Amino acid sequence: MSLDIIDKKLNLLVNNHQTRDPFKLAHELGVKIIMEDLGGIYGYYNKELRIKFIHLNNHISEDYLNFTCAHELAHAIFHSDSNTPFLSSQSLTSSLKIEMEANYFASNLRIDGSHKDLGIDSKYTILDYYNLPLEMERFL
Repeated sequence: MSLDIIDKKLNLLVNNHQTRDPFKLAHELGVKIIMEDLGGIYGYYNKELRIKFIHLNNHISEDYLNFTCAHELAHAIFHSDSNTPFLSSQSLTSSLKIEMEANYFASNLRIDGSHKDLGIDSKYTILDYYNLPLEMERFL
């Protein structure tokens, strides 16, 4: 899938739902969110009986929780019938195409452009401003 397709879908979602909050978007798209203890796993997506679920680790920081929710939401939107691997600190740098697409979506969902008003233009400062993992630098 091209990044243009992801960008178009992302812009459509943000414009139609007037939010960049992955939890609100998931709710409005009918994706169920389950908070649970997942050990070292940040989260994962699955579909059962045509119902989409995002499972999130209730022991990770709010920043990682938001990023992980957005990442898994990308799977629910773009890879809804695929068995996707779980997201962990080790898989943030995955080279699997579907993982890269989900990371791209999650990073760009977070970036609303407000950094430009503050004159922030360095990739690492942008990541810090939006509380994104450093591994997402390649998607800026």
